[in-house]
Amino acid sequence: MSMNNYWIPVDENLPDPDTLILVSFENFSVPMIGRYTVDDDDGGTFRIGDEDETFVEHYLFVNAWMPLPKCYIG
Repeated sequence: MSMNNYWIPVDENLPDPDTLILVSFENFSVPMIGRYTVDDDDGGTFRIGDEDETFVEHYLFVNAWMPLPKCYIG
């Protein structure tokens, strides 16, 4: 996967399932780490980090995402 340094709107493309990503919100100004999961019915949900909770449960609506940068190893 190539590293993008720009936001990808969710209506244009969705991330690979279960990969940690940076997410942006339409109703909150601070990006957060999350992941996209797909259920058996091919429906998808953005979840908070490695948790089972969804962003929607907290009234946060994802509008874009980007891959995380690689960790710094000094």
